[in-house]
Amino acid sequence: MKLFTKYSRVNIIASILALLLGSIGYYFVIRSVLLHQLDDTLKIEEAEILSFVKTRDRLPEPANYRDQKIEFLPAQTPMPRKFINITRLDEHHHEDRPYRELLFSVMAEGRLYTVSVSMSEEETEDLLEWIMLITAAMILLLLGCLFLANRLLLRRIWQPFYGTLEAMRQFNLSSRKPLPARDSGIEEFRNLDSAVEQMTGKILKDYEMLKNFTDNASHEMQTPLAIINSKLDLMIQDQGLGEGHLRQLQAMYDAVGRLSKLNQSLLLLTKIENNQFEHTDPVALASLIEEKLVLFEDLVKARGLTVDTRLDNGDLRMNTYLADILLNNLLINAIRHNQHEGQITIRLAEDDLLISNTGPVLPFDPATIFDRFTKGSHSDGTGLGLAIVKQICDNYGFPLSYTRQGDWHTFRIGLPLRHPSLSPIP
Repeated sequence: MKLFTKYSRVNIIASILALLLGSIGYYFVIRSVLLHQLDDTLKIEEAEILSFVKTRDRLPEPANYRDQKIEFLPAQTPMPRKFINITRLDEHHHEDRPYRELLFSVMAEGRLYTVSVSMSEEETEDLLEWIMLITAAMILLLLGCLFLANRLLLRRIWQPFYGTLEAMRQFNLSSRKPLPARDSGIEEFRNLDSAVEQMTGKILKDYEMLKNFTDNASHEMQTPLAIINSKLDLMIQDQGLGEGHLRQLQAMYDAVGRLSKLNQSLLLLTKIENNQFEHTDPVALASLIEEKLVLFEDLVKARGLTVDTRLDNGDLRMNTYLADILLNNLLINAIRHNQHEGQITIRLAEDDLLISNTGPVLPFDPATIFDRFTKGSHSDGTGLGLAIVKQICDNYGFPLSYTRQGDWHTFRIGLPLRHPSLSPIP
């Protein structure tokens, strides 16, 4: 849920609750005021009756009007004045209606009476109903205005934030420019833009330092390794060395070779992570796979492997060198970790590439197959081949997965090929 939507929802819900509670309180306050006015009217009637009795020492005539009724009932004991709510049958409409009644005692002609003065609450209820209807309409109008304000005004206020967010999504290290701060007129957004500008500037600086380190390390480490290699070549050719010395030199030679491969793989990973392969071209994957199979033909024959391919034509937009590395690592993995006289199947379709090979069960957790330095105890590789494949796929947003079914190990890459041909290449 977006922050804007969350804020609007909370704001509207809080407003509804506040207005609802306020309306309930408002209802009781208005009702109390109207009842107080009705009681004042009853008190005026009481005063007029008491004045009439005091002046003439007799009761006035009873009254029975539509909205008012006055009755005199003989009593044995005095009754304190009190107000009560009663329901009485309306003889005009033949239905029960609410009344407000005042009861008090009076002496007339030497006898004690209880006087009942009641007035209809119908007008009060009608007035209260109209007041509440008007209030409800005002509340709905207020909520409507609040909703429109949230949808229009607040969206415009939050526009600089969304602009900054979109600029961060579009940020590219290859541009070599930090995100500029924007003048939004809102202090919080200005602070955010300033922090983003400083952050992207620092990222660019760190990126340049790392890139320079990678380039320097690639050059400086390869030079001594090449010297060691050449010296070992000369020493191995020495005719005066014994068999024991030759074995030791060969072990050193192999170790230097592995170190050189490890260095190259780590530097390649670093360059891929730093997006140093920016240039892209249309790559014909079908043709590139066929070229790789020709290149690895001797390895395939040496292990007695059978290769089955079904390749659809299509171009993939990516760096040519990385496409070569991607296919090279996957095919080498399928050959190296296959069983003797095993099988390899390659399927290139419109939306994915599948490379499957037979082979033994993995000696490690399959969930870590794309982690760096993950390999079996008998493998002579660096353990970085599939990690490089994963990094390339991540950089281009290609989904990569590994599955195993029986003796078959399958790697799938989701590829958005363009203009695929439905005719498979035999």
